[in-house]
Amino acid sequence: MYELQEVYTLDQALKLYALYEMEIDIENGRAAEMERRAGN
Repeated sequence: MYELQEVYTLDQALKLYALYEMEIDIENGRAAEMERRAGN
């Protein structure tokens, strides 16, 4: 475990988490699309 070098407010942390979640969703969507195209 490591310590953050910066201190974030709750609002900032939630925004960062939302961006992180969005990035994961996009990656999963791209992977699913590639699988769908490979299956056809």
